Amino acid sequence: MTIQKKKVMAFDVRQILHYHRQLFLYGAINSTVANMIKQHLLAYDIVSQEPISLWISSPGGCCSAGLSIIEVMKKIESPVITIISGEVCSMASMISVCGNIRWGFKETCGWMQHPLSAGQEDYLPYIKDRTAYLIKYNEILTKIMKDHTKLSDSDYKKMEAGELWLMGEELIEKGIVDKLI
Repeated sequence: MTIQKKKVMAFDVRQILHYHRQLFLYGAINSTVANMIKQHLLAYDIVSQEPISLWISSPGGCCSAGLSIIEVMKKIESPVITIISGEVCSMASMISVCGNIRWGFKETCGWMQHPLSAGQEDYLPYIKDRTAYLIKYNEILTKIMKDHTKLSDSDYKKMEAGELWLMGEELIEKGIVDKLI
């Protein structure tokens, strides 16, 4: 019996994914992660206006960092396909609904939205100022959600009082994704 040796081919996973315009937003959203995602979106858009896939599995994170990603997604000409691959929560769920094309896995993706939160430990005048700012911020986030989904008034009430969790067919019914894959 002879053992055949197989040729081992070396390849760079990152290069293959970049060539096929695949981005991954996994983990918490912060300014570093947002900067990387925005740079890639802009660079891909400069190269061509072919679709860009943005795979998302994130607990959420910083609202300003997330909104900066959404702004770049709106600015570029390339359509962005957002793919929920796992769980997307909070700011990640906002980003997921802003794709030009939105997909989610049939059985393994979960989507969650909750009220805006911010740590408020400070002097009363500063808390008042930040509260006014957060009210404006919440209006922006609510407008994004209303513009990009079919959530009902009772869904918004649930989000204001706790957490709204959706999975599977609910994602289609509520306009969170266009297609389950």
